[in-house]
Amino acid sequence: RTRARAHRVPTAMGDQQGGINLAQLSLEQLQQLKEALEQEVQQLQQSFMQLRHVRSRYEASREAIAKFATREPGQELLLPLTNSLYVPGRIASVDTFLVDVGTGYFIDKSEGQARDFLTRKLDLVSVQLADLETALGNKRHNVEQVRMVIREKAQRARAAQGQAGPSAGGGMPTVKEE
Repeated sequence: RTRARAHRVPTAMGDQQGGINLAQLSLEQLQQLKEALEQEVQQLQQSFMQLRHVRSRYEASREAIAKFATREPGQELLLPLTNSLYVPGRIASVDTFLVDVGTGYFIDKSEGQARDFLTRKLDLVSVQLADLETALGNKRHNVEQVRMVIREKAQRARAAQGQAGPSAGGGMPTVKEE
């Protein structure tokens, strides 16, 4: 006879000791928990993708600063207004850059200050991505644990129905076709 293993899923606080004992939940409760965890995984994946996009934009900005620093004032170029619309322009200065510091505020910064700002932002986003990746791995592990317990409980329920006989299961006996 197999014994049910005590599986625990950490609570929102991430505490293994204060987690949910999956063996004590019904199949319906386990299904609801699995759906909630899968939804959290999906939200974390969306946040992860958004942060990766933010990181790539910061990297592109840092590369743009490096390219513009080597150009001469007065040089002509095409300025992007949108992804598909460009307008002609001229470089006014390569000494200062207009940097978006968030919430619609822009500040003139020197090349070094702009590069340092973007490096700090990149470091911050990289740390957030690493934390999010860890949380995503933990949530995926939790979903897998819940799925495993659901399978175990479903197998035990089928085995119990099989041992009780066809009348206890409420179903008709199966007949093999020849």
